[in-house]
Amino acid sequence: MKRIICIFALVSVLFLSACSASESTDTGASPYAEEFAEAREKATSDIQREILADDKITDAEIEEVVASFKACLNEHGISFSMDSRYNPSFSGEHDTDVEIKCTESTVGDYLTELYFKIKYNPTKVEENALYASCLVRRGLVPDDFTAEDFKYYDDKTRIKSKGYIEFDEDGNTIGGTVTHDGKTYDMVQDENGDFVNPSEIPMPTETFLPGGISMFDDRVSDCYTDPRPESDNTVIQR
Repeated sequence: MKRIICIFALVSVLFLSACSASESTDTGASPYAEEFAEAREKATSDIQREILADDKITDAEIEEVVASFKACLNEHGISFSMDSRYNPSFSGEHDTDVEIKCTESTVGDYLTELYFKIKYNPTKVEENALYASCLVRRGLVPDDFTAEDFKYYDDKTRIKSKGYIEFDEDGNTIGGTVTHDGKTYDMVQDENGDFVNPSEIPMPTETFLPGGISMFDDRVSDCYTDPRPESDNTVIQR
């Protein structure tokens, strides 16, 4: 017998944020109260419920739960690394079922994502407006560049898809599919035997903002990484 589980709904973006976790998300009464309530309903471990209870996520709390996630995987001999947003990247053979169990007992599918949302957008400004104002403020686009403008260019640089991993009754991965723009593709295996997105899914072409800067430009990526005004003087000048 086999079972099919939807374990992720991914939005592959071309800009991978690289940011540090040096500040607390303690902002008092949270504008993310609705997100916290939803997260509490989906919580799968006591540590998640404890962290989410007060509508705040501190640096210490996120570091503790990430450390627990690392320890869980290490106990099962799984080799992996993590980027600056705590997204794991696995190498060699690993047990997907163990990865799922370690995730459920520690960070869950949403805890770090919510942490970074609050950290870099504490007042919950609409995201397109947040990034548009960052680009304007840093002189990368004309002053009349709007949230709607940003969404138009951002949509042209995204690949949106949903993926499903298929397991046998012992929890071993045996296949998977990706649905993109109404078409379904079979996942393919890489050199490690892991199922990955098929190469047939088209990649977006390079897109240029008003004024001539590419959406692939590192200065645009900096606004995705940290759009806050206080970061304007700390981003790398290119």
